[in-house]
Amino acid sequence: MRGLGLIMGAAAVVMAASCTAPPPGPSAKDEPVPARQVDVPPVVAYATPTEVRVLNGTKTVMELDLTADESVADAEWVPGGTRLVLATSTRLVSVDTATGETATAPCQCAGIAVAGGKVYSIDEYSATELAAYDVATLRPLDAVRPELDGARGLLAIDGAGERLVMFRITEDGARPLTDVVVFEPGTGKTTTVGNTGYIGTPFGGEYTSRGWRDGPVYAYLGNGSTGAQTGTASVVWFDPTSPAPQVVTTDRELRAESADVPDEAWNSGREGLWWAADGTIRTTAWTWKCEATTSLSSRRCTDLLPHQQWRHDGVDWTRTDDRDLTSVRELGNGTSVELSRDKQLFRVDGDTRTPIATEVARVWTPALPAEPVEQGKPELAERFAPEVWLHKDEKNFPADATEFVRRSTLRFDHGAPCGDPKVVAERADPVKLGRGEHTHPALRRNQRDCSELDNPVVFRSDLAAKDGAGKGFVLDLDDDARDGNKPADGVVTAPAYWEYVPGERPGVGAYVYWFFYSYNDFNNDHEADWERVAVQVDGDRAVAVAYSKHKVPACQVTWERLDTEGDHPVTFSANGSHASYAFVGEFSRTDGQQLGTDKTGKHTRWSTWTDLRALRDQPWYGYRGLWGDLAMISYNSGILGPYPKRDMSALLTTAQCTEQVGRVPTDWVGAWKAARVQDPMAAQDPRAKDYTAEITLKQGQFGEQVGTATYPGLGCVGTLTLERGSQEAIVLRETREPDPTSPNELCRTAGYTTISETPAGLGYSFTPDRRPGPITADLTRN
Repeated sequence: MRGLGLIMGAAAVVMAASCTAPPPGPSAKDEPVPARQVDVPPVVAYATPTEVRVLNGTKTVMELDLTADESVADAEWVPGGTRLVLATSTRLVSVDTATGETATAPCQCAGIAVAGGKVYSIDEYSATELAAYDVATLRPLDAVRPELDGARGLLAIDGAGERLVMFRITEDGARPLTDVVVFEPGTGKTTTVGNTGYIGTPFGGEYTSRGWRDGPVYAYLGNGSTGAQTGTASVVWFDPTSPAPQVVTTDRELRAESADVPDEAWNSGREGLWWAADGTIRTTAWTWKCEATTSLSSRRCTDLLPHQQWRHDGVDWTRTDDRDLTSVRELGNGTSVELSRDKQLFRVDGDTRTPIATEVARVWTPALPAEPVEQGKPELAERFAPEVWLHKDEKNFPADATEFVRRSTLRFDHGAPCGDPKVVAERADPVKLGRGEHTHPALRRNQRDCSELDNPVVFRSDLAAKDGAGKGFVLDLDDDARDGNKPADGVVTAPAYWEYVPGERPGVGAYVYWFFYSYNDFNNDHEADWERVAVQVDGDRAVAVAYSKHKVPACQVTWERLDTEGDHPVTFSANGSHASYAFVGEFSRTDGQQLGTDKTGKHTRWSTWTDLRALRDQPWYGYRGLWGDLAMISYNSGILGPYPKRDMSALLTTAQCTEQVGRVPTDWVGAWKAARVQDPMAAQDPRAKDYTAEITLKQGQFGEQVGTATYPGLGCVGTLTLERGSQEAIVLRETREPDPTSPNELCRTAGYTTISETPAGLGYSFTPDRRPGPITADLTRN
């Protein structure tokens, strides 16, 4: 099907549009994209009415002249772009894209597929046999007869790594219906993942070995219509190594761009499917309408939205380029090709746009394997894993998320009026859950019988059920498993989970640590509770810890203000709510949902690094439903957990936590002095209007003595106890006594001393309990 290249199919003929050339430069909306270094050679192939050419960089490596009665039927790349296999109406051609070396074989091919080092072809509509060839030499091999399972034959085939995707004809007609089947040539095994049904005729399929989840994905276009002048185009995708059903993406983003178009005039088109280096599907998409003319036999069709470039990341569609172009394709390393609406092909290097050819009908570029996202280092994840302390009254302890899944019933909630959530599996399977292999059909909406649709949408457990009513998938835990992993000898043994969030440059990011509890016992009781903190790093150095609580913006505490156990930041889990804090205390919740007071304490130790697991390796990772059963009140229901592409960028925050911080900042420890204390109201002693201060600070936590103060010229000394603090300041309870070496009986007083950072050192401010103030000074290193 790749041979269809940039051609939409039969229904596309009526999609008329102006053939104006694109503007010479990128849209003003375009943002610069950094060049991606990929291993695929910068190859592109294109066809005109008279020839096919293959370019490697700027060099032509193959030029194939087409005879007057010869047309291109299909084309497909060997994974990695090292070879292109081309099928015309008379021959099969295999081209080495580095050397231009070419092999040919006679073939009246209707479609081809490359898989496992072989080329497979079908010779007609409803073919029942696959001819096979060696991919490099095109030497004929034994033919293959796949299982048709009652189908009359094959409409099309495509390669998907070591497998084939076959579209088996189940019903003939003006638009044949097919089922979508993955075929393993080595074993003969077939797996049906869906059908084309209302999607329409399949075309333009493309495969990548590493898509948005670092795994294989196959995608194809479906061209459907309700009449000669109306149509919709869908993009469908699935993992060819999994039995999970195919996913049909919707046109809602395109509809949002054309909100004033009535449903009866709505038409959409897509073409030019390809895989980019960021692991996303790219395609050209537009909308159009047809109107009757004065002649009864003709209609005038015009574009509503121009041909724009869109990307799909496994979750949503996003527009990437709003210029009116037939296609824009990256070749890697900052180079791309652009095909204009008037069939001119250009090579683009930075700001340089060089013409390549005119009258270009089709363009083929190999899939760019997704550039690996920085994953972090397991050794650093273990090194910075938090030491978590639980409160003495905690009853629901950390748990193993995989065991939670195994002890849960999986349900699907359709919402009102369909009653209780339907059972999908009496016991959820973690692997099926994460791969989308637990499925459930949609039910009729607003119908009392809640019966299944004749052609239902199939919901997968690894996708958000955002196009359906209700809550979607729900994990309902056995009630007797809510207390989690009870401590052994005062130590928690449950696993913790980590992932890495990259920052703006390599080596700068955050190690996110997920803590799982089977039950939340606070003001909003609910099954399952996912909490997280993030250690922000610069290279192999920890610089801060970010804290995130439900409905509260994330904030950070810098490393020197934290208590640590070696390189492990000490974290405190609040009783019942399990919210994470950097210190012991009582904290009012202000999120508008969990009203009350969080209490932390140092009672039960959890050394998370003793059983630390990579989040992305967990079998259930990918699940997009709720963890925990539903309740009458929404905030007593289960919650979402970690899943691919969940946005964790907030944990890279530099916003400082305004709550108290539990220790003296490391860089404040030591001796400080003030040349003169400002006591304008003589609050300490009316007789002493000009005296100095010497302050010594040491490390300590709340309630501990963390320093001393001496006031030469005043005759007083003080002790400093840490009372509370923030990122900007610490508040000390200061108790003063007469200096034994030069006693002043008026020194018997107490108050609060605030120490804050200034450009020149530290600021000092003392407010006595029952006297006017404040008394201030500027402190510098002694």
